[in-house]
Amino acid sequence: IVALARQGDESLQQKALSALSRINVRSLAEPQQLELLRAYSLLFTRMGKPDQSALDSVARVFEPMFPSKSRYLNRELSRMLVYCNSPRVIDAALATMAEDHEIEAIATKELIARRGGYGDTIAKMFANHPDIEKVHYALVLRNMQYGWTLEQRRSYFDSLNALSSASGGASYRGFIGNIRKEAMAKLSDAEKKALASSTVAPPPKPEDLPKPKGPGKDWTTKDILALTSRGLSGRNFENGRNMFKAACIACHRYQGDGGATGPDLSNVAGRFGFAELAEAIIEPSKVISDQYGASVITTSLGDQIIGRILNEADGKVTVNTDAVDATKIRVFEKGDIDSVKPSPLSLMPNGLLKAMNKNEVSDLIAFLLSRGNPNDRMFTK
Repeated sequence: IVALARQGDESLQQKALSALSRINVRSLAEPQQLELLRAYSLLFTRMGKPDQSALDSVARVFEPMFPSKSRYLNRELSRMLVYCNSPRVIDAALATMAEDHEIEAIATKELIARRGGYGDTIAKMFANHPDIEKVHYALVLRNMQYGWTLEQRRSYFDSLNALSSASGGASYRGFIGNIRKEAMAKLSDAEKKALASSTVAPPPKPEDLPKPKGPGKDWTTKDILALTSRGLSGRNFENGRNMFKAACIACHRYQGDGGATGPDLSNVAGRFGFAELAEAIIEPSKVISDQYGASVITTSLGDQIIGRILNEADGKVTVNTDAVDATKIRVFEKGDIDSVKPSPLSLMPNGLLKAMNKNEVSDLIAFLLSRGNPNDRMFTK
């Protein structure tokens, strides 16, 4: 496969990927696992980036392996999973960035002392040496476009700020600055506002959003499955985008546009089919993500608040009390809280499709599963 990647025609890429997928990666020793990752990388580098469905298949091979016990394998796995747009890499990589790692010595004190000019500079660097593992994951995650939560974004940029205070070579600060610049370029306007200050951006005003034409109905999961039972074709991309704005954009980001309080839906096609997506929209409380679950908070004064805990630091608990409006935040002293229990209800409201007719619902589903591609076959006759 490596030979084909270097010398073969790009038309062979899909067959080569299929051949690699038949290898049981778990049965390989670490050097062979690294060689397998190298083979995939060469196919992508030499033959071009395949479509997202092919990348999803590759991600499924390597997601269960990350993180491993090997820092060298983890570095290559993280590169591959980010390239495949796998949001599962984010939490594990951020956890690694939060840890302190042993720094390997590359020069002895005696060697440094031999040259006063260079030696002094190197000695100062060793006194406040950048953590190489953290720098690696900062560099890799800058290219991760999909799947971030606002808290993950904040954790990432906090780690970048901490790396900026370390002493590296002459170009080190500029290197970290370039990482930050490239990562910032992938933020939506709502995320930029949220990360720029202690308050977050208000949701779009309802009067500024498109309105469904209807007539609507009380849609059920069964209704949507009936619409999509034979697949979707002849759908309207622009109408689907308008329905996303009407029902979803206040909370959810899609292809760089939208709110910052709900999950990024850009790569929802990699995780959901028609049935799973219908259920997630119609029955949001059936399966609630740990990252976006609400809590029932009872205070010492007997008040009960339902919201999403954003942060716990310095003896204070910050809670978002409105899933649509991220500016509605309350801060509690930790000592004033008697209990915190998971809420059985999702913060995502019911009835989001209630005002839409069947064409509008079908266009919305097609839009969400298209990854923003107006040329997807769902939009052809």
